[in-house]
Amino acid sequence: MLFKRTGDQLPKGRYFRRSLMMILLIACIPGVITGILLYGWVTVKMENILQQTHLRQFEQRTAWVGEQLDTLELTFSQWAFDPVFDNRLKELDFVYKYKQVHELYRLLLMIQNSNTLIGKVQLYLEEPRAVKMDSERYDFMNDPNEIEKYNKLTEQPRATYWSRSMDGASMMMVNRLPGGSDDALGALTITLDNKQLGSMLQTLSPYEGGTTFLLDEQGKPMLPQDQELGGLQNAVRDHVLNLEEKPASFLMEYEGMTYSVQSGTFRRLGTDWTYVSAAPLNEIVAPIVSVPRIVLLVNGCGLLLALLLSWIGSLQLYKPFTKLLRMFTANGESAEAVKPVRPSWQRGTAASALPHSPSLQLDEIKHIEQHWIGVNRERASLQQRLEEHLPLARESLLLQLTLGHLLLPSDREWRERLSQLGWALHDEQFIIMLAHIRPGAALLHGSGYANRSESQEWISLAAADILNTQLEGFPYRAETLNYHDMSIALLLAVPPEAQPETLAFREELMEMGQRWLEIVQSELDVRMMIVISKLTSDASHIPQLVRESRSVLRQRQFSSGAAIIDMNEEAEQDMKEQGVYPLELEQDIISALRNGDQEAAIEHFQLFIGSYARTESAENHARQALFQLLARIQHALLQLGEDPVKLFGLAVYEEVMQLHELEELFLWFRGRIVHICVEEFTGKEEKQIQMAVHQMKEHAEQQYAEALSLDELADLHGIHSYTLSRAFKQAFGQNFVDYLTEVRLNRAKKLLESTDVKINEIAEQVGYQPSYFNRLFKKSEGTTPSRYREDVRKKSGHTRGNCSV
Repeated sequence: MLFKRTGDQLPKGRYFRRSLMMILLIACIPGVITGILLYGWVTVKMENILQQTHLRQFEQRTAWVGEQLDTLELTFSQWAFDPVFDNRLKELDFVYKYKQVHELYRLLLMIQNSNTLIGKVQLYLEEPRAVKMDSERYDFMNDPNEIEKYNKLTEQPRATYWSRSMDGASMMMVNRLPGGSDDALGALTITLDNKQLGSMLQTLSPYEGGTTFLLDEQGKPMLPQDQELGGLQNAVRDHVLNLEEKPASFLMEYEGMTYSVQSGTFRRLGTDWTYVSAAPLNEIVAPIVSVPRIVLLVNGCGLLLALLLSWIGSLQLYKPFTKLLRMFTANGESAEAVKPVRPSWQRGTAASALPHSPSLQLDEIKHIEQHWIGVNRERASLQQRLEEHLPLARESLLLQLTLGHLLLPSDREWRERLSQLGWALHDEQFIIMLAHIRPGAALLHGSGYANRSESQEWISLAAADILNTQLEGFPYRAETLNYHDMSIALLLAVPPEAQPETLAFREELMEMGQRWLEIVQSELDVRMMIVISKLTSDASHIPQLVRESRSVLRQRQFSSGAAIIDMNEEAEQDMKEQGVYPLELEQDIISALRNGDQEAAIEHFQLFIGSYARTESAENHARQALFQLLARIQHALLQLGEDPVKLFGLAVYEEVMQLHELEELFLWFRGRIVHICVEEFTGKEEKQIQMAVHQMKEHAEQQYAEALSLDELADLHGIHSYTLSRAFKQAFGQNFVDYLTEVRLNRAKKLLESTDVKINEIAEQVGYQPSYFNRLFKKSEGTTPSRYREDVRKKSGHTRGNCSV
């Protein structure tokens, strides 16, 4: 591997080598052209000479093979006339004539050893009893089928002939006994050794990748290893059988290679054997391979000069790319792909101090491409997960925001937060449609649900589903918010071109609300009242719209008036006549009680009471407002799981009725309500935070692969992310993200130690993209996941070895 020792100390990778080779190729074009010309002039002549030589050698080898078979046939035919194989064999008693049997054993062994092509010699006699005998043993035959097969050997018209062995696996030559007699008493057979015959035939094609085989008169293969011919043998056989003239020599293309094929016939005892030999043409002309070497030697000096010039030119062309690569390796995430692994005590040192591993394999283009692909995959994965959790996160956040639990002071911050949740807003205006449901008696007392809260929850969900069905195809951005207290809000973001301030637009909303109201009341047997808020272009005023709408609903929920109220009309007029309820002060009082700020709660309540000082019947209006404030406080306590009756008793409203002065109301609220609420809110919120922290820990341990982010968990629990993060760190000594990372890496290490699962699959199982997982694991453990697995297994193997000793 080539390196350039410069100040940046970056190794030269595959891209540099490819560039160098390209320049080298360009510089070597003259030498290549010269080599091609020399090759075309020299090798063509040498190929013709080598092919002619191959044909002459093939003819010589064919004649030699024929001579070997002639010798075998002549020798075997002579054995048939040996005196031992005369008519006396009819009277041979294999049980008592031991000497004659021994003489037969000796003679069969001599025949078997007389030629290396003979694999087995066998004697068959029909009389006095059917018996078969070889050089080792004899067996009397009792199977009629077997006897019939051997009898057919003596029925052939020729005294000596070629046939197949009884098992069909080898070639067999048969001599009828006794020799020269028409009355056959048996047969002497020799079975050829397939291995020796195959070796002898292989001399016809001594080249690697070639093939040689024999065919009988019907064109069937004669050797057992040729009975199921391969693709090349079948192709050659078909070609040879279709030739009109034999013997023949021709060239044949098969699977992109050229073969030189020769075929001919052996005349063997009245039958014709066809021999076929196919040799790769490139093996035949292999001796001319030295020609390119000669060309290389001739052009050696020019190539060395081209190499030197290519090296210098590559260095100059690579300089701009080095700067680009340095930009990528300067990033901590990408540098790990270039730098060699360092021990933990060396981390943080300059890159120039690192030794370069000669085995480092780096493709600069691939490095940049993989880095970019990894970033895109991580972005796509995060985008997919965000889209999956976006509806839940958007609904949770909007619930907190519209209720005023998470305060965003400006319109810009509101719009930015909504944009993060999938609402790309520009200059849209906002409007709220808030509905409150009152269940009927049938649902409250005989609905079949376990308790009243379960019945009310089902009604809220059903009403919300009906509203979502009505919104299908709705042209504006809309979000349905179920507050789970029998109230449902529809938040609309309407663009200016829809003219939301016009009467026609509000009539369209009234019609949609009327359809929703009719369906809910008819299908669920409930009463429902809907309030359509005023329009606002400031997103930070959305909580105020919700509070005003709730106030109207509380004032009208028991009235017999219209079921749909437009706050732009009579609702606003009624509020002016009866006095405006200070909703903002109500929220400030409840927030101060939640935060345990007793002084702020008293100060806000003083302003709350003072807002009625200048109205007619101030004491009555203030008393009614206090009733509503107490109801809101009790509702907040119920959400924390506390029973307001146990805290304040049943006579709390009667106590308020006995108060007549504003000062009395103020003193009663400070002494009777504030102190108790501060203690309950503070204690409950601390318990809620602690419970949320432990739930976060369980969530990270059990759902580490698809764990929610800190912001999503904070929105889910209704607690600010900063408060939740600080509480988690105080409880467990590290922040939530670090703890989740630790859980995932520990799980990954267990999978690496105990399974053979692929690294990419492990990364996905613990919730990471493979590229990011590799970088994170290396940063944490100082080594790659694959090397970590190898080290653990080597260590465990070494430990087991020591234990066994």
